[in-house]
Amino acid sequence: MAEKEIVTDTKTVYEGPIFSVETQSVQLYNNQTSQRDIVRHVPAISVLAMVDDDHIILEKQWRATIGDFILEIPAGKLDERDFDAPHHAVVRELNEELRMSAGTIEKAFGFVETVGFSDAYMHLYVAKDLQPIAKSDQLPRDLGETMDLITISFDDLKEMFEAGKLNDQKTVTAFLYWAYLRG
Repeated sequence: MAEKEIVTDTKTVYEGPIFSVETQSVQLYNNQTSQRDIVRHVPAISVLAMVDDDHIILEKQWRATIGDFILEIPAGKLDERDFDAPHHAVVRELNEELRMSAGTIEKAFGFVETVGFSDAYMHLYVAKDLQPIAKSDQLPRDLGETMDLITISFDDLKEMFEAGKLNDQKTVTAFLYWAYLRG
């Protein structure tokens, strides 16, 4: 039977702008004690940006965490303006990253990204009827953020998935949702 742990002490050991690290002392079901290190992360959004029913836009960008380029759907963290309305972050990220606006934006669902060590939560949205944004209305990208935008078909993304070449969690989740929608 699954048993709940009891937190007996909590200490923040790192506090940054996007995440903090917390150490917890916990009492286990058998009265032994253990330690949990937890990354507390700002919630985020991700966007399945649909060009049409058969194509989406992916970003190819450098990720220092893996020391390589990765293909991924647009995403971004929520800030104080977005906590009650994550939809606003979707509009902002589409502008900043894709230089697009969407005629329709619908929430698909949310998920915990890495429950083994983090409380990071991501909302997945679907954006359709994409339109380019005039240069004068474009928001600045994050400092140092560069990317290539790639329009990819469902069939090509499916091939990548089947070959094990689609390895970004939010993008895999979005692809599986897209496959579900297609029946």
